[in-house]
Amino acid sequence: MKRVLHLVSAGGPAMRRTVAETTRMFGPETEQRMLAPDAEAKVLRPFGVPIESWRPAGLFNVLRSIGALRRSVERYEPDVILAYGWTAAAVGLGALAPRYARRIVARLQDPIRDGEMPKPFYEKRLPELLQRAGAISCAYEKLARQVTEHLGVAPERVSVLPYPIASGSALALERTPGRPGPILGLVQRLEADGAWGTAIDALAELKPRFPDARLWLAGDGPVLPLVRQYARQKGVLDEISFFGNMPAAEVESGLDLLLVPQSRDALPYALLEALVHGVPVIAANVAGIADLLAPFAGAWLVPDDGHGFAHGVATVWPQIDAAWAAARAQRAEAAAAFDAATIQGAMFALYESVANAPEAHQRTEGAAFEALPSTF
Repeated sequence: MKRVLHLVSAGGPAMRRTVAETTRMFGPETEQRMLAPDAEAKVLRPFGVPIESWRPAGLFNVLRSIGALRRSVERYEPDVILAYGWTAAAVGLGALAPRYARRIVARLQDPIRDGEMPKPFYEKRLPELLQRAGAISCAYEKLARQVTEHLGVAPERVSVLPYPIASGSALALERTPGRPGPILGLVQRLEADGAWGTAIDALAELKPRFPDARLWLAGDGPVLPLVRQYARQKGVLDEISFFGNMPAAEVESGLDLLLVPQSRDALPYALLEALVHGVPVIAANVAGIADLLAPFAGAWLVPDDGHGFAHGVATVWPQIDAAWAAARAQRAEAAAAFDAATIQGAMFALYESVANAPEAHQRTEGAAFEALPSTF
């Protein structure tokens, strides 16, 4: 591949990290360009890929984004177009001529949540658009089944490619036996999705029964003052330590349990890193997370609310040493499941197959679906 174009939707930290890791996967012989919303561009610009702003959401912005996308593709003539997220994939597949649409690899990481797109669009238009893609990759098996079973894409055109975790970051963390606790951890960007509220509610419910319970919160974001205010209202502000944007491994090294409520990211990277590091996890029993954790004994699924997480912690804490032993025993399995070299090799082979497909370079009549803008 000589030229790669990245199309980026607005997304959470996991999507941004995926984009960044993908740009680093290509060697200097590959020229890369990117179209991204302003917020994503600000984060991704330091990685050295030239970025043009686009906003593929809302009718007026979609119309402008279609023009920017078409101009970029015709001028740049990419060998493969990587579309991250449902919005970027739908706009790209609907706006571009067939020979360009067949160069698109739709990289899907999050489920379609209730209300995210109109039901008629999901049931009719989205399946039509996905048929135009060169290939589709999904971050976990249940999402792939949604694409094949509900959206009618042939299984051979859909790949399951989890987030990659570099082998050098697979640390063997150990818990200090006999220390008071439980020390709970939440590693995520603090946004309006309210996942942090679930962790604070759990801590408040645990405090009367476990006076030594603490919450270590690693993350930053626009709602940090609201997080502090809510913790004060719940009477647990003094039991929370704020670590800012500290790497997950540094926080996890001092935890008893990592909490993973449902957030904007369907699969937070911190969850995968905890599995690789051998840290026990209590996580929301929701799409994506539940599918990923099914093989791992060192993880417990609970209802996605404060009471559910508090009950999970109270159940696991009396057997915390056994929980750590179970998590440690599956470190190698987790490291193999998310091995960066293996996953990135499969990704690169997928991109090469799309770039080299003859139909991606055949000129055909008919381009975009004319009614595309009316669907957003």
